[in-house]
Amino acid sequence: MRLFHRTSADAATLILRDGFKDRADSTGTNLGFYDQIPEIKAVWFADAPLDGDEGRQLLLEIPDEVAQKVDKTVRTGLWGRSSLVTRSNAQDGPPEVVEEGKAYQEFIIPAEIANQYGPPTDITDLADIF
Repeated sequence: MRLFHRTSADAATLILRDGFKDRADSTGTNLGFYDQIPEIKAVWFADAPLDGDEGRQLLLEIPDEVAQKVDKTVRTGLWGRSSLVTRSNAQDGPPEVVEEGKAYQEFIIPAEIANQYGPPTDITDLADIF
């Protein structure tokens, strides 16, 4: 499975050199838990390149079964208690956050696992072909 990660140019340089690092939810909501549980940290990926005028687009290739199993494990533990609206169908893959107009699926992968399949490839200039 091809997973895409958009980040700043500076962060991309560090990721390419040192690997991914787990980060907190950038929205500041702790994935909808706020301060109800300890801060959740992981790396967010999408199954399609994300638009953006700035920053870099990184590609990580990871086996489908690994990405889906890890993401499902994380989401099963989180979404069962989260305030986020989700849709789940065990036959069709992991639960996903329901957002209107979103044409991609997000994956939450711990850095420790993502780095086993890295380093990623910087595809910023090639993102049009994906």
